[in-house]
Parts: sequence; structure tokens; C-alpha cells
Amino acid sequence: MDAGALRVRYITSEGQEQETSLASVDGSHVARGLPVRIPPSYVGQSNYPGLFWSATNAGHVWYESLLELAWLWLADFDPHVRRIAAQPFELTGRDGERDRTRFPDFLVIDEHQEVRVIDVKLERMLDKPDVRASLNWTGHALGARGWPYEVWSGAHPTILRNVRLLAAARRPNIVPDSAVDSVVASCPATGTSLGELERSARATATTATPRIVVFAALWRGQLVCDLRAPINARTLVSAA
Repeated sequence: MDAGALRVRYITSEGQEQETSLASVDGSHVARGLPVRIPPSYVGQSNYPGLFWSATNAGHVWYESLLELAWLWLADFDPHVRRIAAQPFELTGRDGERDRTRFPDFLVIDEHQEVRVIDVKLERMLDKPDVRASLNWTGHALGARGWPYEVWSGAHPTILRNVRLLAAARRPNIVPDSAVDSVVASCPATGTSLGELERSARATATTATPRIVVFAALWRGQLVCDLRAPINARTLVSAA
């Protein structure tokens, strides 16, 4: 597939509509732009659109369903992600004898300024031939541009629950950097329980509760734990 023959339409951060070839589009400009479409909201709809406040963007990101909201929680927690864009561009081009138009759900930029594109789809939808054909075409098109493409269908509920719990400490200025650095420094090389770290934080934190200090260190990736089990005072925590 020729990326030069595929067209991309996006909206800049200043609200200017731009159209160019997929081969020449600048992913960083797309990532910092506005959504090319806003998810509709109407009485009786079966999905749940809304706005998600992203610590990564320090601003709101649109989502069109609860599944997209789940993906956003995990993307916001991912320490490699530097920017999240929803409904980032319109992609058009030929697919055999027909024309296709796609609006991928998300685009992210990582710490190396690399682009990744994500579509969020319920697993049961992936068995539908028309859905699979559309996603396959999108993957081949973006692959021709050199952009990784992922179809995401959900995460383990315990991981999602833990990430949402840690998100209590994600907003800036909730926990001083000095308090986070202190609790990270108190963590032994072999690791210790979250409860022990809370006790260390209690001795040094003056403007935040001890558990929030530990949560902030986990959210920032300075401490790590097994997210596949519910987080509690017995959770083993270690330095990243």
C-alpha cells in the first residue's frame, strides 16, 4: 500500500483544517491538534461519551464509550506516553474497488516522539467481517507510513481498578516532589510492603497523607508493584 496515495485530514491546535498525504503528515502536529469529530450525545444512545481529564496532557480528552475510557486510564498511567489525542485524524483511500474513510480512536506520542495509533473495539465486534476488513485496511495503511497500529479490546479488571486507585495522586501539586523522593529513597533495594512505606511517609510528609505519597510514587513510575493483584497494605513495592 502506498502511503503517498492515502489522504489525512486533521485540525491544528489553532482550529485550522489541514489535508495532506499520509506519507507526509507530521504526527506531532496531529497529536497536538483538535479532534476531527466530536462523539455525538443523544437521548437513548447505548454508549457513554464524555471528557477524561488526562494528567499526561494536563487537559481533557474525548472518549466515545466506557471501553475507550478504560483505555484512557491505562494510557494516562503509561510512563512512556507523552501525548494522547482522541479522534486525531480522518484517513481516506482506496481499498481494492472501494473507497474507505476511517477515524481512528486515538494517537499517542511516546518519549522518543514516535507515533502509535489505537482503535478501541469490543472483542465481539472483531468477529464481524466488515469490522475486521476495515481494521485490517487501517493497519496496512498505517504500516505503510511506519506507524504501529493496535486494536485494543480491554484490560484485566483488577489492573484497571488499581490504576484508577493510584490516579488519586495523579494531579499536579497534590503531593510535593520532596515527599515522593523521600519515600522512594526509603524503599529497600529488595522491596517492602506498601504499609511499611506508608509509615516512612508518615514521618516526613507534612502536606499529604502517607498513602497518597506512596500512590504518587507509583503513579509517577518511581516505585512499582504487581498490578494484577488488588493493592493494599501488604502489596510488595520496589524501586523502579
